Amino acid sequence: MSAAARAFGPALGLLAGGVGRAYPGAVLAVLYRGEIVLQHAVGFAAHRPAPRPATTATIYDLASLTKVVATTPLILKAAMQRRLGLDNPVVRHLPEFPHREVTVRHLLAHTSGLPAWIPFYLEAEGYEAIVARAATTPIEAPPGMRVVYSDIGFILLGEVARRALGQAIDDAACRRVFEPLAMRDTRYRPPAALRARVAPTEDGTEIEQQMAASTRERPTIEPARRHHLWRTTLVWGEVHDGNAHAMGGVSGHAGLFGTAGDLIEYARMWLARGCGPGSRVLSPEMVAEATTPQTAGDTVRGLGWALTGTQGWWGGALSARAYGHTGFTGTALAIDPEHDLAIALLANAIHLGRDRTEILALRPRIAEAVARALLPRPPA
Repeated sequence: MSAAARAFGPALGLLAGGVGRAYPGAVLAVLYRGEIVLQHAVGFAAHRPAPRPATTATIYDLASLTKVVATTPLILKAAMQRRLGLDNPVVRHLPEFPHREVTVRHLLAHTSGLPAWIPFYLEAEGYEAIVARAATTPIEAPPGMRVVYSDIGFILLGEVARRALGQAIDDAACRRVFEPLAMRDTRYRPPAALRARVAPTEDGTEIEQQMAASTRERPTIEPARRHHLWRTTLVWGEVHDGNAHAMGGVSGHAGLFGTAGDLIEYARMWLARGCGPGSRVLSPEMVAEATTPQTAGDTVRGLGWALTGTQGWWGGALSARAYGHTGFTGTALAIDPEHDLAIALLANAIHLGRDRTEILALRPRIAEAVARALLPRPPA
C-alpha cells in the first residue's frame, strides 16, 4: 500500500462506511497545493431502476451548489464589469421588486429579510412567472438585521445576473465560468446522451410534498388554481428542486449538474484568486470580497459562501479562512486558502429517501480525516 493510500485510509473508510446509510454512493475529490491528490468513488450511483456503481465520472444534481458555482460568480463578474454594484438597490435592476432598501449584497449574504422558501410551483409555472412571484414576496425582517438562508433571494439574483449580463444564466455560466475552467460536465439540463452518467435523486417528490404541506410560508392556493401535478416517477436527469423544475430547469438557486472533478477545477480558480488556466475569471478583489465575513454571530456568511459557524459543513477540520457550501441532494464543497486545499464530496443522499440525516454527521468527519492526512499537525 502506498503512503498516500495509507494516509487517506481513514477518510476512505468513513466514505465507504456511509454507503447504504448516508447515501447509496459518493465521490470524494481533494485538491492540495495545486495537485489532485485523491479522486475516489464508493457504492452506487443508483439503486433504481437498476443497480449502477458510482464512478469519479458520475454526474450529480448539485442542488444549492448552483448558488456559488453559477450565480455568485456571474454577479461578481457583472460587478467587475460595472454592470451593477454590490451595494446597488435590487430595484435598480428589477423594477418590479418593491423593497427599495434591499441591495444586491443583502441577497448574496442572505440578509435581505426574505423568507427561506416558498413552493411557488404550486400556482405558477415558467421562468418568468416564478421570478415574478419571487419579486413580490414580502420581506419578514429589515434588511441586514438577520441571516435567513433564502432560495428566493437567489432566484432573484439569477434574474439580476440575466438582465445585467444580457444573457440567459445557463448560457452565461457556461461561457463565462465553465468553459474557461474546462468544467466539461457542469451544466444545467444535462442532455439525454449523458443520462447514463447522471445519478438519479428521489423516487417521486415526497420530500417537497411534505415540505409544502407543513411549511407556514406556503402561499394560499385557491382551489380553482390548483393545477400542479406532483412528479411521481424517479427524478433522473432533471433537477430535483421543485421551483427550479417549474422554471424549466434553470434558476439562480438550483439546477446545476456536475462532477466532483469539475468542482475541483472550480475551487482551483478560487484558490488562485480568480485566475483560471488560460484567463482570469474573477478579480482578486472580488474573490477577497466574496470570502470576507458579511455577517456576525453563529452564522457567518460571505457573498454566496458559508464561512465559519453553523453553516460550515466541514466542522473544525479546516482553517478559520475556509469557506464552502452544500446542496440539498447531498453535495458539498469546501475551500481552504490558508492550506491551499479543496474538498468536493458529492452524493445523491435523497435517493435513499427522506431520512438522509446521517450525511450531516458524516461529512465533517470525512473532512477531518482528509485534513489529518494532509495538513501539518501542531507540536504536542
